[in-house]
Parts: sequence; structure tokens; C-alpha cells
Amino acid sequence: MATLILLESSPVMLTPWHSLSSRVLDSGNSPFETANGKDVWSYAEKNPGHSKFIDEAMACEARVAVPAIIEEYPQVFDGIKSLVDFGGSNGTVLAMLGKAFPWIHDIHFDLPYVVAVAAKVDGVENIGGDMFECVPKTGAGVLMECKKILKKCREAIPEDKGEAIIVQAVVEVDKNRAARFREVDIRHGDDGTY
Repeated sequence: MATLILLESSPVMLTPWHSLSSRVLDSGNSPFETANGKDVWSYAEKNPGHSKFIDEAMACEARVAVPAIIEEYPQVFDGIKSLVDFGGSNGTVLAMLGKAFPWIHDIHFDLPYVVAVAAKVDGVENIGGDMFECVPKTGAGVLMECKKILKKCREAIPEDKGEAIIVQAVVEVDKNRAARFREVDIRHGDDGTY
């Protein structure tokens, strides 16, 4: 987890916290944009070193979470033929899932500048794009967070047989509840929302 801590304590990430209230009140921009002149993704695109730092920090979380998912919940991947990692960063998640579930066609989807430098991994297709505009069609999608991304996933995954696999860290696990979670239809509520 060292890279994640180093990223979050870097000057680029800490500067927005200084004088936070005045930055928000003065410009209306996000604190990151006010401090660094661009939103975090535009900044990363123009600063490859920082982009790599973000990728490695995200991989820290994946190296902890994905093995736990593979060990505890392999049944989640039964019957899945294609899987997109939305915002896949450097491809760490799919590299691990691909080894555990080699029958799945894996698609690493992230911004074009991110996938352009991503490692080539057997069984993983790299596709560049903006997940807030359009996402690849797939049988299942995996992402680490973001409600806005879920709305785009809903457009891409077939409602009758598709799945979204949501990964989020939890403090405590109730194994009985987790086992039932897969059986609950969380694709949308009565009002059509997640």
C-alpha cells in the first residue's frame, strides 16, 4: 500500500487541501483544479509521471481486494464470457482475474492515454475511451467505485442476462449476507435507478 500512501501525500494531492474553503468559495472549481490548473484526469494526461503514480496506487488496492474476491467468491464469475474493467488503470485487476478465470474475454477499458501505456497481457484487450460517454458491450463489468459509471454500465450490459460486479472494501464481512448478495437483483429499483 506504500504507493497509495505516497500518492495521497504528494504535493500535487496535498496542495488542494491547503486553504480548502477559500479555494472552493473563490473559483467554484474543484480544489484539485484550483491548486493544479486542471482536473485530476487532465492533469494526469499532461503529466505522465503523475499518471503512472495514480495507476500504481490503484493497483495497490487491487492487489489486496482481487485475491480476496477470487478466493472467497469465485462463483461470481461462473458463466461469464466477457468482462470489462471500467477504469482499469494499469490492468492489474484483469491480469489477476485472467489467471484465475482464463475462459473470460477480458477488456481493459480506460482513457486512451492510460491504455496506450498499459502492459500487454495475454487474454486482455486494451480499449481506450471515456466511460462517461460510451462503454464497450460486455457480459459483465467490474469497477471499484462510482455511481455515475454504473449508469453507463447499465447501458452496456444486457438487462436480462448481464451482470455488474461491484468491488468495495468493507470493515466486516457477514458471510451469510454476502452469499445472498449475488441472488439479489441490484441492477435497478422500481424507479429504474441503481
